[in-house]
Amino acid sequence: MKYPFISMAVLLGVAGCQSGAPASGNASTPDPLKATLSGDACPDMGQKAYFFWMEPRSVEPGDAVALFPYWTDMPGGYNRLPPGCLGDLGVYPEGTAAFSRQEDGLAIATIGPDVQAGTRLRLDGAYNGHGLSGLVEVFRAPDNPLVGTWRQEGRDCVSGSAVQELVFTGGGDFSVTWTPFEVYKDYWGSYTFDAQTGAISLTVESGNQLPEDVMPSGTATVSDGRLVFDGVSLGTPRSAAEACHGAFTK
Repeated sequence: MKYPFISMAVLLGVAGCQSGAPASGNASTPDPLKATLSGDACPDMGQKAYFFWMEPRSVEPGDAVALFPYWTDMPGGYNRLPPGCLGDLGVYPEGTAAFSRQEDGLAIATIGPDVQAGTRLRLDGAYNGHGLSGLVEVFRAPDNPLVGTWRQEGRDCVSGSAVQELVFTGGGDFSVTWTPFEVYKDYWGSYTFDAQTGAISLTVESGNQLPEDVMPSGTATVSDGRLVFDGVSLGTPRSAAEACHGAFTK
């Protein structure tokens, strides 16, 4: 399980990047692995935490991922850096993504079309000598339509009972939050899902608010952009008198 809070020590410790393919040698074609800006255009923020994103991102083969660099010195803080200052791009495992640049210098990582679902990638870069990275988990939507962020329809539920953020990741993790704030989550864990039968099972691992009436097993159906559970209940939050059983939409 990837916990919703990421350690500053881990972020500050990220250093070094995987080398990418060498440039073609054509002087008219800039190397997309190298920064397009330098000097005063790239202010040094000092010994901060540098990153692309806080938690693993779920992507499909062929997806294009924009690599916006950020720095922070506090949990939940996102301070954007000039994207053209990002250099030394790389990916691990090697060859699982290709890099390109937009006209404004923003780096784009395109996940290889043949990368297998279940593969975890690490995208690397450097900003003024500070290493940064972001994890990517590859999935295929036909095999797992649950992946994404869902919000519960609460029109037929008591006040405060509808889940505002239900997240399923491509790596097999989930989280439940009634009142989202920065990186806060109420509880989280792992899940299994069978796309053929719709069978789903949640395993709660930890949390800040753990309802006693969670029903973790049943079936899940996704149709016309709506997620409906049968037999599954995410529980009753402290702010409500009973659980909400409404459908979810993205």
